[in-house]
Amino acid sequence: VNASCTLVAFARIHMTTAAALVTLGLAFTAPASRLAPPRVSSARMMCAAVMPETPPALESDCGFDHVPLSIALQSGDFLEADQITRDALIKLAGDSAVSRGYVYFAEVPNLPEADLATIERLWLAYSGGKFGYSVQVKVLQSKKVNNNLEKLFDKIGWRNEKGQLLRWLPEKANNEFIYELDAAPEGHLPLTNTLRGQQLITALFKHPVWARDEFQ
Repeated sequence: VNASCTLVAFARIHMTTAAALVTLGLAFTAPASRLAPPRVSSARMMCAAVMPETPPALESDCGFDHVPLSIALQSGDFLEADQITRDALIKLAGDSAVSRGYVYFAEVPNLPEADLATIERLWLAYSGGKFGYSVQVKVLQSKKVNNNLEKLFDKIGWRNEKGQLLRWLPEKANNEFIYELDAAPEGHLPLTNTLRGQQLITALFKHPVWARDEFQ
């Protein structure tokens, strides 16, 4: 088991340039500073989460602490939950990912299945099934999208009216992504890096965890 997986703190990973935070290059990329980025108004950032009858099971193959993600999602802070998810995947990918500050596509198959399942379980539970990687996979495999990533980006709201990918900039209060549960398209969150190409998101969608019955 990778030693980095035993870490239970979600420490922020420093980035060397703010330019790398142009999203969709943000996802799976750590923030530029330990200081919290400027937040959008609470009305835009927060939206009451769905409260499941039974709390999702928090499982890990390597002792990873998923409580911070659970707390963020329960509070309806989907912006913070998205950042916590990024940080978690970097740490779960191993020391090399932590050193470079992002996950390389070749590392995705080795992401611990139990941990990915827990992350997904939390997103699904507190969004009422609206957000999550498995939701994005289902949209991708739908007849209208037909495994076309460009069509997926349109369907889940990652493009604007001009067909350009939305941006996330730490110094910009007016975040272009939507963190309101009732306003965001299905599958809008969590974000995934496409700044370096589509290999990462493709690898993530092919992870065997999504074949579990609970995600069908």
